[in-house]
Amino acid sequence: MPYMIDPTPVHTNTFNHWVSHDFDEQADLLRGWNQDYLQMSSGRFNGYVSDIKFEDVHLFLEYTNQALFQHGQLGSDVIAVGVPLAANNHGVFCGAASTSDYMHVFSGGNGFEFFSPHGLLMAGISVNRAALFEMLMPEEQAAIQQNCEQAHVIALNSARLEGIRRFIAEIFQTVQAMPDLLQNKSYISSLRTSLLAFLADNLIHGNDDTAMQLSTSRCWNIIAESRELALTQSENAISVAELCQHFGISRRSLQYCFHNLLATSPVVYLRAERLNAVRHMLKDTNSVTEAATHWGFWHFGHFSQEYKKMFGELPSTTFKRLHSLN
Repeated sequence: MPYMIDPTPVHTNTFNHWVSHDFDEQADLLRGWNQDYLQMSSGRFNGYVSDIKFEDVHLFLEYTNQALFQHGQLGSDVIAVGVPLAANNHGVFCGAASTSDYMHVFSGGNGFEFFSPHGLLMAGISVNRAALFEMLMPEEQAAIQQNCEQAHVIALNSARLEGIRRFIAEIFQTVQAMPDLLQNKSYISSLRTSLLAFLADNLIHGNDDTAMQLSTSRCWNIIAESRELALTQSENAISVAELCQHFGISRRSLQYCFHNLLATSPVVYLRAERLNAVRHMLKDTNSVTEAATHWGFWHFGHFSQEYKKMFGELPSTTFKRLHSLN
């Protein structure tokens, strides 16, 4: 199955992996979801839940080999979404078709009902509502509030969905390979910010149709200050949400600035700044890993791919070439 992690039981303070052979037990593994499962297909049940919990953010993978009828109810203080990573068939979520093309919003006053297909691997994120709203403008809070009144599905384009799948899979792969990272405060802070930003970006997507048309000089000042902030924070890479809060503008207005003047997005620009900072640091650092982590790149395989795409060579090649000159 794509994205499936090694199902060896692991238990730490913040990363857990449970294997289940009973669907009632499986329903209880997502704590706080108040779920009931009914098995709808024939055969022995097998499933697992892997989760990463810290502060007010919960990231999980859930696999179920049988078709199930699920019912759950989240608290009003929780916002949760899920994206199928793999499934053998289509399901039904709150009366709508459930496929890998949709993001599933589990939050809502009436709870959710989900006929899930067999062989489903679902990735999910749940966060504290207040923590998410702290980083948003009032109009963005209103958009998310409206989008989470009832459980439903949201259609996303294939590029965005693949980005989500890769993002979540890489987090679990990184944590499994280097569990000590979950004791690293900088990594946890960076991961928490990234997950909150992910939720905000995707729940607001399609709701904020208007952008404040800022002047060219104002846009240029925003870009210049964004660069300064990006290079100041280093390990805790600044997010789009944090920039919006800092400047007091919406996401669409920030997008307008970068697209209008640089023909790129804030996310791509901020990543490019940090990749360039790594390249400069490689001249004096002791290792590629030291430079990458200093600038907030924690998944080294993905970092190497991004670096090569940007500069045409692997970071290890740059490091060796620069240090061979010394």
